[in-house]
Amino acid sequence: DMSTLQTLGVARIVCHDPGFPQRGREMSVRLPSTGRDMKFNCWLQPGTAPLVYIAPGLGAHRLSLTPLSLAECLYLRGFSVVTTTSIFHPEFMERASTSALPAYPPADCHDLLVALTEIDRALEHKRPGKYGKRALVGCSMGAFQTLYLAAHEKKEGAGLLRFDRYVAIDTPVQLLHGVTCLDRFFNAPQAWPSGERQARVNNAIHKAEKMGTLSSTSVSDLPFERAESQFLIGLTFRMTLRDAIYSSQTRQNMGVVRTPLSRWRREPCYREILGFSYLDYFRRFAVPYYRQRGIGIPDFVREGNLMSCESSLRAQPKVRVLINRNDFLLTSQDVSWLESTFGPSRLKEFPDGGHLGNLGSERVQKALVESLRGLQ
Repeated sequence: DMSTLQTLGVARIVCHDPGFPQRGREMSVRLPSTGRDMKFNCWLQPGTAPLVYIAPGLGAHRLSLTPLSLAECLYLRGFSVVTTTSIFHPEFMERASTSALPAYPPADCHDLLVALTEIDRALEHKRPGKYGKRALVGCSMGAFQTLYLAAHEKKEGAGLLRFDRYVAIDTPVQLLHGVTCLDRFFNAPQAWPSGERQARVNNAIHKAEKMGTLSSTSVSDLPFERAESQFLIGLTFRMTLRDAIYSSQTRQNMGVVRTPLSRWRREPCYREILGFSYLDYFRRFAVPYYRQRGIGIPDFVREGNLMSCESSLRAQPKVRVLINRNDFLLTSQDVSWLESTFGPSRLKEFPDGGHLGNLGSERVQKALVESLRGLQ
């Protein structure tokens, strides 16, 4: 399955300079929305330079290799860079989120923008006049949020950060389609005979652990069959969901998880939580929580689909989009919609790469830098 096989290439993303992460600074800001401190990492040019904020994929930390790779690429080309933590990561949920759990794009994106605004104010206060134009670069779920903020830029309150460029890398278009894919991938081993299923799952995980030691540089040579590559992707995102559910329920227990939510002995509740799919999260956690706030399923469906923002995005000249045509998060309808909405001047398409699997490649990083042309 070339799409998911190429997606596994994201596990090979590294910083070209192993010392790059340590050369940045870790800082924090107090957020007025929550009254808590939120950390971020930054790599700042000694002179005046454009400032790029990176919004990572679902559940990624600010020091995950994906945002670090993007940060290194941009810093070496003269940009000052800030990495942030995903709104679906416990750090953001517990520090910056005004909701008990992430799920509703208007609330999540507003919380992200508030955090970015406070970071920007702190950096400007420490080094006034050292920053030029601002850009927001998002990948995967961070790309969806980037486009959502671009579409609703004029609706956000005065005093919140505005960007001179929005760059979305491998954005999903319909969140419901995306989570349905992830649930299906996690269940891919069900196609194997029950008597050998666990052994084959174990084998797939062991092979994944050895990916970094394989001599082959071609992702297409990785030794994974369809169900294996799909399962490994599904498992990775299921672990992200596990952490998000655990974090939300330790702060506001809705009674859905029956096992005691112990901070010292997590394995029993983790085992139960891993049984929840993304659709379960939506139906059993998100919908009941937001229904009490007057938000219903039609609101989720509308706000979780970028097509509902088509007119705003079509008229937004500051947007640039990079996609892979064989990204499993995109339907053929999604690709056609992106092409018609942004056109060749704002959309860069690659024929393959899966979902973020080619992010560390020279061609994608070159396209990223090109998408920021005019800011320096």
